[in-house]
Amino acid sequence: MKAAVDMNDPRLMRLVLTVALPAVAGLAASAGHHAVNAIFLGALGPEVLAGISLVMPLFLLVAATGQGLGIGLATLLARRLGEGDVSGASSVAVTALAATVPIGIVLSVLIYLGLPSFVGVLGAGDELLAPGLTYGRLVAIGVTLGLLQTVCDFIAIAEGNSRFSMIVLISSFALNAILDPVFIFLFDFREAGAAFATILSAVAALVCYAVYFLRGWGMVRVRAQLLHVGLLRPIARIGVPAAATSIVTGLGFVAFLREAAVHGGDAGVAATAIAIRLMTLGQLPVFGFCLGAQSVVSHAFGAGDHTRVKAIVRLMLAVTIPVATLYAVLLFLAAEPIARLFTDSPAVAAQAADCLRALFPIFPLAAFQSVLLVMLQSRGRAGLSALVGLAPQGYVLIPFLLLLPLWMGFAGVALAPAAAAILAAMIGLVVARREWLAILPTSPGRLVGQPTLNP
Repeated sequence: MKAAVDMNDPRLMRLVLTVALPAVAGLAASAGHHAVNAIFLGALGPEVLAGISLVMPLFLLVAATGQGLGIGLATLLARRLGEGDVSGASSVAVTALAATVPIGIVLSVLIYLGLPSFVGVLGAGDELLAPGLTYGRLVAIGVTLGLLQTVCDFIAIAEGNSRFSMIVLISSFALNAILDPVFIFLFDFREAGAAFATILSAVAALVCYAVYFLRGWGMVRVRAQLLHVGLLRPIARIGVPAAATSIVTGLGFVAFLREAAVHGGDAGVAATAIAIRLMTLGQLPVFGFCLGAQSVVSHAFGAGDHTRVKAIVRLMLAVTIPVATLYAVLLFLAAEPIARLFTDSPAVAAQAADCLRALFPIFPLAAFQSVLLVMLQSRGRAGLSALVGLAPQGYVLIPFLLLLPLWMGFAGVALAPAAAAILAAMIGLVVARREWLAILPTSPGRLVGQPTLNP
């Protein structure tokens, strides 16, 4: 089962869609799983959904770490393949996998021990605290498994085997969705059942990847002798800004939930949790498309083909922005019926609908930002990647979250992310113009401003 995708295929539209659409399908399944999971947990009561949502920002730290490792290794791996260095690409993969285990163990211990203090800082009452701790501590045990699955997904996508990644993601999330009602309702494990389902689905995914590597279905070879500690630096150079973006997003969600609790009470927290899940549902497929296309962009950078790079970026914008806009329109027009899928509380549904309508500008602007980040990460532009990535849920969002609710109450909480997305997009446009003009040829296989990623 060798990777059938030729990353030098001149049929660019076909190549990008072949690599990116399976990544979209896989991450759409992930987003769908989270939505279904929220529906099951919401059936236990709004306090359960709200309590679990309070601990989720901590697990965004895990997701951020996996994303950082994944983007760092995938960018470097694809560029090595673009240079024709298969052995070097394999070393990148092996080094990233080896680094994942100790990182996962440390995060698992920190989250398990720190959960009570974290939830307490958010001001949650006992009704929210109990389900949050039960779910959070169990999921913390499986952190390393989830990280390993994420890194394996990035390896498969980066070498052009996004179809295999899609199959594994859809299968594992389908298993999770099947196990959720069994553990939550049939066995009456409640929120603990959702955690057990998550851990078991990660184990199943890793079994699939063990077979993938052992049978050599991709180009990358996982061998202990290929470990190269020196590769951690170039992986981190690209991955740390990407991880920081996700971490700041998590902190932004914490602030979002905190302000929702202050200005909307428990109902406000539940409503905001629904809005965040639906925001993630809309953004993950766009991120998946960009993730798949990033391997093509990085491969083209490795080969020094600047014309191909620009063509791929244009194609990504032409696909992602209209799709994101259509999702925003759907949420705007059907906000209340969609919100009622997650709760039987009229008050929570009404507040969630208000949040969803206020989030309308976020989706197309986030699509633009995702494409820009791919271009920056593929070029190794760590500083600019951080500047753009940290804006919408970080240094731009926080001031809006602190100020707007003082004037508008809960409505200000809902409007803050949209206002931040608009200002962040303005920053992104300035960076995009500068970087676009910098992608010029100097000599065969080399681009202006293209930093070396060799250790």
